[in-house]
This record gives sequence, C-alpha cells and structure tokens, in this order.
Amino acid sequence: MILNATKDLKQDHLLVNRLGIIAKKCSDGLYNNVVIPIEDIKIISILIQEFVDKFHHGKEEEAYFPQMKEKDDYSEDIRKFLIEHELGRRIANMLLENLIAWTSGINSKEPVARFLNAYSVFINSHTGKEEVFFDLIEEKGSLSHEEHTQLMEHYKVCRNNVGGKDRMEQMIKLIGYLEAREWMKM
Repeated sequence: MILNATKDLKQDHLLVNRLGIIAKKCSDGLYNNVVIPIEDIKIISILIQEFVDKFHHGKEEEAYFPQMKEKDDYSEDIRKFLIEHELGRRIANMLLENLIAWTSGINSKEPVARFLNAYSVFINSHTGKEEVFFDLIEEKGSLSHEEHTQLMEHYKVCRNNVGGKDRMEQMIKLIGYLEAREWMKM
C-alpha cells in the first residue's frame, strides 16, 4: 500500500492517462466512421466525471493543493492547475451535453468526437505538467511523513465520496473493459 500522498496521485495519473488514450482512440474512431457503441462513450463520460474529476481532482483540490499552497512557493503552480481542472470540467460538460443530444436523436457525433479529442489533449498536457510538479515536491521533500499520513486519510474520504472502494474497483475494471473493446484495436 502506498503511504505517500504524492506517489498516490502519480498512481492515479496512470489510470487517468489510460482513459485519455481511450478518449483519443474513440474520437479517432468516430471521425473514421468506426461503429462505437454509444454505451461505451457514456462509460468514458462517466469515468471522466467520477474518476478524474470527482475522485482524482477532488483529492488534489480538497487536500493536496491546500496542503502545498504555502510551501516552497508552489501557489502559482497550484493556481494554474486549478484553472486547468476547470478547463477539463468544461470540456467534460460539453462532451456530456452533446452525448445527451446524440442519444435523444440529434446527430452530435462530430461534437462528441471533438470533445473526446479535446479531453485527451487536455489529459496528456495536464498530467505531464503535474508529474513535473510532483517530481519537484518529492525531490525537495516538501511533505513530512505526518503530512503524507494526513493526506492519505483525506484521500479515503474522497474515495468514499465517489462510492467507496467497490466503486473505485468498478471504475478501474471499466477502464480495462474499454481497452479490450474491438473498436480500441482498430
């Protein structure tokens, strides 16, 4: 078990980046007229909202960033990450709006493809910047063992806010499910 709050966030990034790859492949498939079940696109949207935004960004925004804000002059980096989180939310909301329109009979395939692509670009860029930030924090030893322990306790609260351990396991399985879909192999 990881007892380091920074490493925990970096572990999340592995899953977030897998989801970014899925979003990109889905977008490319839609643009190339590959038949992708709308249910799979709904799963992507749910994972973006629940796993990335509520859980992962929730841990950063509610616990990690407030803890780091006054340390080693990280406040400007954190401000930029919070702005990027809002951008990600806006892309995710536009994806969802167009997905809802598509399921109600309005041909919104192209906007859905566009927002899936935009989200994959966002994820790739954003997690890359955060990784550099997290590496710096680890290099400087900016968090004490006690602070890591407190943050890990808060992360449990964040996990419970998105349905607990079982829901987290289900979301991780859904990422694997999507990766195994036929349209992902094209």
